[in-house]
Amino acid sequence: MKSINLYLVVAGATYFSQLDRFQGWSGTPLTEAGKRASAAVGDELAAVDFATAFAADTSRSVQTAEQILAVGDHRPKLQLDAALRAPFFGGFEGADRADTWSSFATRLGYASVADFASDQTPNELQTLLHDHDQTSLAEDGPDLWTRYLQGLQHVLQATPAGQTALVIVDSANLRAVIHQATGENPTKAQLRPNSWVQVGYDGDNLTIKQEN
Repeated sequence: MKSINLYLVVAGATYFSQLDRFQGWSGTPLTEAGKRASAAVGDELAAVDFATAFAADTSRSVQTAEQILAVGDHRPKLQLDAALRAPFFGGFEGADRADTWSSFATRLGYASVADFASDQTPNELQTLLHDHDQTSLAEDGPDLWTRYLQGLQHVLQATPAGQTALVIVDSANLRAVIHQATGENPTKAQLRPNSWVQVGYDGDNLTIKQEN
């Protein structure tokens, strides 16, 4: 069975992430600090031989990839794939994340947001947004994961067996990947802008190999 290595790098900081707002398909460019931090990831991963490089077709994903690929020799051409986009939050796009999750925690009877968050899988969190989106536009959890897996399949098909792909991800997508691989919910530190995880992928299984 074909297997490849993925370096999943969370997109750099934007004004939406700085303000802790939902940013799914919104066109939110990197801040200057986000650009510098993405370039630093490029330095950190300069010795990694990427056979392919992928990002979603959103400004923050593209800018993050460009900063990383600017460092090192013989870097691959960046390929854009809409299937690798962050979740679509519908009417929650741009909403304050803390206020939204606090409202859900209270509504569902949790003593704190932390208790609420620890008791929800990535699938369940996205489905909550879908179910309470007054515009009826937000993706639900299963639809999101099915769509994202299509993107990972595109990466698998384009990358030679045993070689390595760079993939820029959103924190929500990385949360789902880590949960699928380990059964555990990741910490905030694991999902911060410009964090990265090295993952083995064979089309069926995701295995965490290394994280920064």
